[in-house]
Amino acid sequence: MSHILRGGLFVLLLSASTIPCAAEDYTGYGGIGLYLGGATFTGDQTVSQYAEPRLTGGFVFTYGVSSRLLADFTVGWVWNRLDSDDERYYTVTVVPLFTPGVRYELLGGKKTRPYLGGGGGFYNWFIQTEDLGAAVDPITNERLRRVDWGVYGIAGVSRQMSKKITMTGDGVYNYIFASDSYSYPSGFNGDKSYFELRLRVTFWFSLSERVDTGLPE
Repeated sequence: MSHILRGGLFVLLLSASTIPCAAEDYTGYGGIGLYLGGATFTGDQTVSQYAEPRLTGGFVFTYGVSSRLLADFTVGWVWNRLDSDDERYYTVTVVPLFTPGVRYELLGGKKTRPYLGGGGGFYNWFIQTEDLGAAVDPITNERLRRVDWGVYGIAGVSRQMSKKITMTGDGVYNYIFASDSYSYPSGFNGDKSYFELRLRVTFWFSLSERVDTGLPE
C-alpha cells in the first residue's frame, strides 16, 4: 500500500518540476473527487499502541470560490486493525460526517499547484469487536462509539491533467476532541487523531452553464 501511495505522490511532485504553463480557472465550478489512501492512528494512547495502518477511501466535493481558494466537503472511511490479541477490541474506525474546509493554492494560474488548508466538523468514531459488533467499556458498559468535534490540516499538490480533470496528492492530519475518562475508565478515553496520505482524481463541471434547448428565451 505505502509504495503505491509514494509512487503516486512522486509522479505528482515530478510534474511540479516541469515548465509552468497556464491552467484552467475553476472559479464557480464544482468538482467531484474520488480518493484512495492509507492512514494510521496517532492519538489516544490505547489506540496508537495497537493500531496497524489500513487502506482508506472516500469522496471530496469541491467548489471553486476564486482562482486560488477552494472549498471542500469530505465524506470518507478510515480504519485501523487493533493488534491487541483481545477480541473485544478488534478495529478502530472514523467516519467524517460533516467536515467542510478550504484549500489555498500557492501558484495560481499554473497547472501544478501546491496548496495548504484546513477545516473541521463532526467525526463518528467507534471501536468494534472481532465479530464487528460495538465494543463497550467493561466497567461502565458504555459503547465505544460517539460523534465528536474535530479539526484537520492539509498540505499537498494538485496537477491539472485535462480541462475537466485534476489529480491531487496530499497529507491530512485529523484531530478529534474525544477525551472522556468518565465514560471509558478502562481505556480508549483520549482524544483521537490520525494521519492520512491520499491520492485523488477530481472531475469538474460548470454550475452556471445552461443547456441550449434551441428555444427563444
